[in-house]
Amino acid sequence: MSTVVLGVNCAYHESSACLIKDGAIVAAVEEERFNRVKHAKHARVDNADELPQESIAYVLAAGGVQPGDVDHVALSLDPERRLAANRDLREPGVPPGDFGTPEGEETFARHVRRSGELLRARFTRAEVHFLPHHLCHAASAFYPSRHERAAVLAIDGIGESASTWLGVGEGNELRTLVEVGYPSSLGLLWEKMSEHLGFDRYAGPGKVMGYACITDPLGEDSAVDYAERFRRFVRLTDDGFSVDNTVTRFRAPDFAGLEPLFGPRRTSVVDRFEEASIASGLQVVTDEVIVHLARVLHDKTGAAALCMAGGVALNCVANAAILRRTPFTALHIQPAANDAGTALGAACLVWCQLLGHRRPRLDHAYLGPEYDEAEIAAALAAAGLTADKPDDLAATTARLVLDGNIVAWFQGRLELGPRALGNRSILADPSRFDVRTRLNARTKERESFRPFAPSVLAEDVGRLLEAPADLDAAGYMLLALPLRDRRAAQRIPAVVQENGSTGVATSRVHVVNEAANPLYARLLREVKARSGIGMVLNTSFNVSEPIVCSPAHAARTYARSRMDALAIGPFLVRR
Repeated sequence: MSTVVLGVNCAYHESSACLIKDGAIVAAVEEERFNRVKHAKHARVDNADELPQESIAYVLAAGGVQPGDVDHVALSLDPERRLAANRDLREPGVPPGDFGTPEGEETFARHVRRSGELLRARFTRAEVHFLPHHLCHAASAFYPSRHERAAVLAIDGIGESASTWLGVGEGNELRTLVEVGYPSSLGLLWEKMSEHLGFDRYAGPGKVMGYACITDPLGEDSAVDYAERFRRFVRLTDDGFSVDNTVTRFRAPDFAGLEPLFGPRRTSVVDRFEEASIASGLQVVTDEVIVHLARVLHDKTGAAALCMAGGVALNCVANAAILRRTPFTALHIQPAANDAGTALGAACLVWCQLLGHRRPRLDHAYLGPEYDEAEIAAALAAAGLTADKPDDLAATTARLVLDGNIVAWFQGRLELGPRALGNRSILADPSRFDVRTRLNARTKERESFRPFAPSVLAEDVGRLLEAPADLDAAGYMLLALPLRDRRAAQRIPAVVQENGSTGVATSRVHVVNEAANPLYARLLREVKARSGIGMVLNTSFNVSEPIVCSPAHAARTYARSRMDALAIGPFLVRR
């Protein structure tokens, strides 16, 4: 008889579900892809019981599982531990009823418990587990990795009370070594600084990372060293780091502690080097903290490999610094390192630790829905789009891209995580000067400084980029690699982020897993046959929305965009 474990994340944001059946990770998906709300929802004290219903329905269907077949349901937060640690912190300026107040924490715990009650009512045969948040992050990173023994680092905003978890994984065991507690939180610092610079709390950190790469921490107008200003309240400790919350005031809605250091809060994004220097200072200090944590872990474990998760693990600049500046020779980061991945981690924790089963493997991120030819044809017809069926879709698409066209590419199963990895992507020629401007201004409708990433064949990475020996994290677009020389930037200008102050040029590379995605790899081989290098610009298939999931989403987004073509299933739509 099959053993089935359902993992669910719904406490804060990035709601998601994952199904493990008989030792295989059958499916995992984020609710935002269905409900079309970025991050699925915002974290509030009163919505932790908003279950990812469509994600749960999908993973059950993908596994051929009925509710009565589920043996265990695992949720990625422990409400009692959270309540005990946060019910009365007495932070100044926190609005009544919000997180960190007695009434707010009681409300939050009640809604988290309610999520368990709802799942018990639906999955009547299953045992429901509330699991520690950071242990779920750690489990999502270590258990599905290829490493039998590894140091493990989980680093985000906050779970129950911790922001950062350092431990070691060996076989089916995960052991805690160090926990850094609230308010010492890099994740919350990035959220707060994103708001200070005029960005959104949720989407802002990724944008601020791109902002930081265009200059150094020395203010262009003020000559202020912003890294030094961050170091005044972010300090390294023997086993971790500390953040002075009298400066950051994480749960207060004001910026009174930050404004003396970084100027008044910007009410909108200011596309200027002075603000980018603040972002650069934040990135420099983040690199210092993460490298320090990695060194602490290496000293304590002696492991060769480091596994990472948590929202801060999506910082591809800091990740690359780990491989350059610490003794670790291997780095594994699962693709949904943010809270979406805790559904995977919760399921793995039950499967491996509670049940003692052999660890599942995660060899790729293609764990979401896919659609057949009839479903795609119906969606195109409903959208009024006319398509043909090329004899060789990969070769035809390669020619279109190299002729300067912007092509939407929709194939196979949806990717898990915030990065498009060649199944829900927009493709362009990385060698063209104008592509970045065309994509940012005309297609993606986003800030001018935002960088783009290349998808590249593994054999071609080292031709233009300084590649580490281990490229595991690059398979999920989680490493920013420096160029081999400055002339390389002239070959692929659309996918290079150049720092105007330091001259350093990097690229957030996506190394294509040919075994997991043969059609996308064949497209790159067709590009290589014509251009000499197997590389395309790859950005997510969306326009101010979550990444498209279904053919209907794809047709609608393409129709209202200024893209030149859509390659969807076996079909090709052209303007």
